[in-house]
Order: sequence, then structure tokens, then C-alpha cells
Amino acid sequence: MNLVRFQPRQGYTAPAREDASHPYQPLSRLHNDIDRLFQGFFGDFPTPFGGLRDMFSSLPDFLPSLDLKSDASTYTLSLELPGVAPEEVKVELNNGMLSISGEKKQEESGKDASQHVQERCYGSFSRSMSLPEDADVEHISASHKDGVLTILIPRKAPEKPQSRAITVTRG
Repeated sequence: MNLVRFQPRQGYTAPAREDASHPYQPLSRLHNDIDRLFQGFFGDFPTPFGGLRDMFSSLPDFLPSLDLKSDASTYTLSLELPGVAPEEVKVELNNGMLSISGEKKQEESGKDASQHVQERCYGSFSRSMSLPEDADVEHISASHKDGVLTILIPRKAPEKPQSRAITVTRG
């Protein structure tokens, strides 16, 4: 089996084919023009447009996929975090915002090893969401099993309307 080194397109623009008879030549030229447009937009503009580059550089490296389910008593939030140890995950609650952050570290390979394909994401991650009004923030729990972080957020029991008798007096 022949292995071909994988070259991601990030930062790379293939030259357009000059063969006008090639059926994909106009599409290839359009693709290259769009790549150049975005490289220039985020790379070489002076301020205030340079701030866009700074804004996007502060984003996390990847966003873990999540599922949110609820039933009458609990909200269940599940995040896929394969390869992340439980001690590498930070779960915080601040002013009604639940934040999950951490880092997925890449395994060290030997000095003589060659990387042929890399499709997995590594680096920092962060997800935040506001909790609903009926969340019982005092009893939130989290567990980590088989690369899935599960956060259980109990719901408060709905308040029952209180009724009382009011005495009518003669005026």
C-alpha cells in the first residue's frame, strides 16, 4: 500500500490550471480567488479590521459536540471528550452561566515517526450556556465515563400557588 502524505489546505492555495480545456478550470480559479480573499481579509488589513484577526484567534481550538435533554426532573448535558482525562476538564457555574473548558493534548510520538494523516482535533475547548430559571444550581453533578462528560442539572419543583383565607370585617 502506498501512503501519500496528507497536506491540509489551510494556508495553501494550489495554482489554477491554465489548461482552458480542463472542465474544472473555471471552478478551480474561483476557489483560489475565494481563498485569496479570505487570506487577505484576516491577514493583512490594518486596524480596525485587524481586530477581526485578534477576535478569531481568541476562539477555542475546537468545540466538543454536546447533547442536551430534559425530563420532568432533570436536564442532562452530555459532551463528547474522547482522549480528555477528567482532571483536565473544568466545570464552573458563575451568575447562572455553566462553563465547561479544558484542553485535549496530543500524544507525543517518537522523533523518528512520520505523521501521514491527522484528522483529530487538539487544543483548548470551551462551551458556555445560561441555565434556565428552574435549574437547581445547588445540586448539579458531573461524571466522566468512556470519553463522555455528563452533567446532571436537577430541576426545582414548581412552586405551588399558595391560598389563604382573608377575613372580611365590617367597615
